[in-house]
Amino acid sequence: MRIVHEWGRYIGIEQDGVERLRYHYQLPDDRAPSAPKPFCHPIRTPEGLEMTALSPLDHSWHRGLWFAWKFVNGVNYWEENQEVVGRQVTLAPPTVEAAADEGEAIRWVSDIAWRDLRDGTETTRLRERREIGCRIEDDGTLVLDWRSVQTAQEAVTLDRTPFTTWGGYGGLFVRMTQALQKQDIVFHDGTVTDRPTGQTHRWGAVRGQLDTGKDNHAAFVFLPSPRNRRAPEPFYGNARPFWNFFGPAPLFHEPLRLRAGETLRQAYRVLILSKRLDAGAVDGYYREWAAKEQE
Repeated sequence: MRIVHEWGRYIGIEQDGVERLRYHYQLPDDRAPSAPKPFCHPIRTPEGLEMTALSPLDHSWHRGLWFAWKFVNGVNYWEENQEVVGRQVTLAPPTVEAAADEGEAIRWVSDIAWRDLRDGTETTRLRERREIGCRIEDDGTLVLDWRSVQTAQEAVTLDRTPFTTWGGYGGLFVRMTQALQKQDIVFHDGTVTDRPTGQTHRWGAVRGQLDTGKDNHAAFVFLPSPRNRRAPEPFYGNARPFWNFFGPAPLFHEPLRLRAGETLRQAYRVLILSKRLDAGAVDGYYREWAAKEQE
């Protein structure tokens, strides 16, 4: 595995000449930020097939794999077409290091300020320490351990659009390529659907086949930590032609309020598969992850 850090712009993970993942970030003095939030795109199979979508026409603010709350004290940190948009500013280039945990090949750590201009002056609502551990298994599976500690800089309400025919989302989400076919969403108990709306599960996955004329499978599996504030977490998404959007949505049923100075710890393991999803194998990853989180 080879690490490429384009200073001030992105971190790339390469294997056998293929860039498997690129993590973009934006510094405070970036005059032309690529997005108001960090994101991962492209994410590729070992053969180089793209698994994620970047800014599709239907939702230009969907950017591969990303983390964002919908509203922070009423300001939209999710969509990018609002008059006032919240930004996640990476305060300094992430520190990239060999992970102390033998299960991770590398880890990058960054400090992020969640800022907006709601009051006419740029104000930081949250400070976040984000750690992302990454390893590549022998079968090509990418394993990301995504940890976040967010500290409220004032009394904060994290909120979502209440679900009617849509809504409830916010958190760590993926938008998969529009080339995905035969897609569905599956959960730890065997439930299969194309549209989960707030049901809680230990883990969930969006999966399908890539439109390449071959039997190329792809899946994103989300394993929320059992120590998360709202574990087991609700999930939300869609798995339909050209519309493959999915992730855990801890705010789905109600907002979350933090006192000034209070911290919120969230952690997820994300399995990025380029093969058929094996529920038994995913359960094994979950047990490993849950034990690690309880240490």
